[in-house]
Amino acid sequence: MAITVDWPAQVLAAATVKLATPISALLWQPEIDYPCLIGRIYMDLSNRFGDGRLIRTSQILRLIEEDGWIIAHTFSGSRYLLVQAGGNAFAGLSKLRLTSSEPQGSLH
Repeated sequence: MAITVDWPAQVLAAATVKLATPISALLWQPEIDYPCLIGRIYMDLSNRFGDGRLIRTSQILRLIEEDGWIIAHTFSGSRYLLVQAGGNAFAGLSKLRLTSSEPQGSLH
């Protein structure tokens, strides 16, 4: 039996955007889970994850802004287009320093 995934309207709209930066996937409703992001993935070009699956990215190395959209570049080389329901909550954060006041160490 096939599983049906309802795509949010904002994800469908973002899928039509033409950007200069190649995108690995769309990340719906991303939330910061330092030093990563958590969100639902759509259009994963690597086919690692099914549409709508909740994922945790690898470490975010930088955020860039392109044509009003934010793209997260990760340690593993993925580039996620960040898509929000009510506008772009990450707008203006492309210059955000990705540092922590917590001591560095292994994650458990």
